[in-house]
Amino acid sequence: MNKRSLLAILLLSSLLFSCSEKKNQHRIIKLNQDWEFYSAIYNKSFKAKVPGSVHTDLFQNELIPNPYFGTNENNLQWIDTLEWIYIKSFNKPTNLNPDDNIELYFKGLDTYADVYLNDSLLFSANNMFIPLKTKISHSALKNSNELKIILNPIENEENKQYSKLPYELPGEERVVTRKAAHHYGWDWGPKYVTSGIWQDIEMHIWNIAKINKLDYTIEKLDSELAVINMNASIESSRDFTGNIKLNTPQDLQYSIKNISIKKGTHNYSFQIEIKNPQLWWTHNLGKPFLYHFNIQLFDEKQAIDSHTLNIGLKTIELVKEKDNKGESFYFKLNGTPVFMKGANYIPQSSFPGSVSDNEYKKIISDAKSANMNMLRVWGGGIYEKDIFYDLCDEEGILIWQDFMFANAMYPADSSFIKNIQKEAKFQVERLNTHPCIAIWCGNNEMDEAWHNWGWSANYSKTDSAEIWNNYELIFHHILPSIVNEENQETPYTSSSPLFGRGNPRSSFEGDNHYWYVWHDAYDFDWYNKVTGRFMSEFGFQSFPGIETIEYFDTSLNKNIDSEIILAHQKHHKGNFLINHYMQDYYPVPNKFEDFIYVSQLLQAEGIRTGILAQRRAKPFCMGSLYWQLNDCWPAISWSSIDYLGNWKALHYFAKQDFKNVILSPYLHHDTLDIFAVSDTLTNLNLNIEISLIDFNGKIINSENTPFTLTKNSSNQINKIILSDFIESNSPDQCFAIIHLKNNDQVMDSRTFYFTQPKNLKLSVFELDTQFKKVEEGYEIILNSKRLIKNLYIHMPQNGFLNNNYFDLIPGEEKKVFFKTKEKIDDIENMIEFNSLNHIISQSKN
Repeated sequence: MNKRSLLAILLLSSLLFSCSEKKNQHRIIKLNQDWEFYSAIYNKSFKAKVPGSVHTDLFQNELIPNPYFGTNENNLQWIDTLEWIYIKSFNKPTNLNPDDNIELYFKGLDTYADVYLNDSLLFSANNMFIPLKTKISHSALKNSNELKIILNPIENEENKQYSKLPYELPGEERVVTRKAAHHYGWDWGPKYVTSGIWQDIEMHIWNIAKINKLDYTIEKLDSELAVINMNASIESSRDFTGNIKLNTPQDLQYSIKNISIKKGTHNYSFQIEIKNPQLWWTHNLGKPFLYHFNIQLFDEKQAIDSHTLNIGLKTIELVKEKDNKGESFYFKLNGTPVFMKGANYIPQSSFPGSVSDNEYKKIISDAKSANMNMLRVWGGGIYEKDIFYDLCDEEGILIWQDFMFANAMYPADSSFIKNIQKEAKFQVERLNTHPCIAIWCGNNEMDEAWHNWGWSANYSKTDSAEIWNNYELIFHHILPSIVNEENQETPYTSSSPLFGRGNPRSSFEGDNHYWYVWHDAYDFDWYNKVTGRFMSEFGFQSFPGIETIEYFDTSLNKNIDSEIILAHQKHHKGNFLINHYMQDYYPVPNKFEDFIYVSQLLQAEGIRTGILAQRRAKPFCMGSLYWQLNDCWPAISWSSIDYLGNWKALHYFAKQDFKNVILSPYLHHDTLDIFAVSDTLTNLNLNIEISLIDFNGKIINSENTPFTLTKNSSNQINKIILSDFIESNSPDQCFAIIHLKNNDQVMDSRTFYFTQPKNLKLSVFELDTQFKKVEEGYEIILNSKRLIKNLYIHMPQNGFLNNNYFDLIPGEEKKVFFKTKEKIDDIENMIEFNSLNHIISQSKN
């Protein structure tokens, strides 16, 4: 045999082996492209985007106006009353082996859907939160195939099921449907009862065996050794002897050889050890270290499937211990009590299928930038997509995860119970491996509503007992059992709050939704008077920025009570309450843009009062999660980041107030108590410098005191008698500036005023500005000889300001960085400013 013939044989053998290897490996083919949709009201089909929704597809095909614009919501309620059909043609995959298993995997269908392949019904779906997988035979596939999804009118399905109940339930018809509750309308979001394909569709092809899922539990964890029990669910078409190989970039390699893999689906457990393990911490306390494992399954010859798993080694504990004030409610991470700082997270869009990966990256980055270490995924939205939890793992942000039940009471017939059991089991299994998961919570505000909102009074004694028994079945038995079954280390709480308003225990036990401020119009000082053990909700509304308002309202003469503005203000007293509070604290501007600006200051100062009080109350209070981080559409709401991603004043304030080391001053009567709060895990030797300054920058009084700030604590470090400190100076014409220093490093600074902002004798000023082109943007250098309170910088270009709404101290230079990809030729004339000085001078005129 000559060399050329030998080479040809070797090449052919290589090609045959590579084809065989490809055939025997688990293949995933995405089926997201080339979809069309139609309904009986149209005589043709239109292009559809998957993932997406009917509403977004209609808009992209210019069949409806922008659902978020003007008052369009009112005219688009017909959409969910129709049947919508999605179709896709696809060819039979190449290189199919007769022994291949073929599966279609629908990761998210919203909600009542019948799925057909070549006119044969594969299954019917009825839960937005459960992916569905179905095997198909080779004979069911033709050379050319059609996949068809019929989305049935949600209203029709709900009426059928709801009419079978013996009584009406709080929440009405939506309680029988497993989809995002906020789609039916909320006090911050529109009513768009969506339908569609909101997550990926995939075809899975495998021959010998595949890994269905991987999970793990931590058997042992200390500074010297971590012992991890891993479990692989493997589905096999035959018996064989296999090997499992684990690789990780951290130079850890494991091989488990000669495993007897059985036909069918079985669990295979093995144990790995990591010496001198690195722990997963929240980003403010350490590194959120992840061990990145790639797990490969081999048969006798080759790798036939692989799976990746990121493991964060941590312990998490919810500590509920009786004490002389009630019962604690706080988290221990790796044995350390941690004060949780953050916000409540809602879906980023009313149409969740349209949210991009970049939008997920931005919102988690923005949360981390504001020094948040926990987000609460609220129970009226969705179990978020994988990327959300992956990012929180990577960035070191813990997740309080609600089950998707909110502000309603639910039925407990056998079909509903089976549905939610399947949902809960899938979601807990899916999220169980994420180190970011800190707690599972049964529902939002249902216990409180039943006992404190008068819901139970609407029923007979018999019906009331039955409804509450159904509640206890779901939230005190089924859900905690599923959580415990999957991971005994993950805490569970039945409802948020544990005790609601009207129950005195809410201030001394469990988590607290404190809404006396806002809903009951209590003044901001009540945040200082009432700090629960863990504040999981408290909030105040503001208007979004002018760009966001112009996204839905392009009218020239805008006002807060216009039809369009009120269509995007979903709280029935929202604008009234903003105006009411504004009169107490700030001058009320007549100009619309100024009203927007002051509303954001009002929100920011109010929530700052709460955050500082709650952190000051540490360790009695060990959590501060305000309502809410983000919006699902452009609106007047409680968010600190508006729908277009712009930071409101609140988010800039939270960035300072959630730092690890802060000052927390509190004025009551004639006394200014100054606290220093530390979340760091080491003691700090610090100085506190307090100066009394007039609005022209003259220092009237000052003092400097060294002290040791104990780790992970709150300490009162100074008490000032106001009359002695300001002496004969008028409180409306001076302020205190307080610096907390570690040697020459300023840990925190606070400007503190002795009267409400509306009473300050602020005057016009000359602002000296300089601009410098730097890498990735522009540096803005600011100076003033007079105090400028809450200086707001507005840049019409796309970009991000790292600081805004700050006080510019007389004689002190301030540098602000504007990050942008755009080149600005005339930045001096493009930049705009506003301030409380301007608002007060305008009010005088």
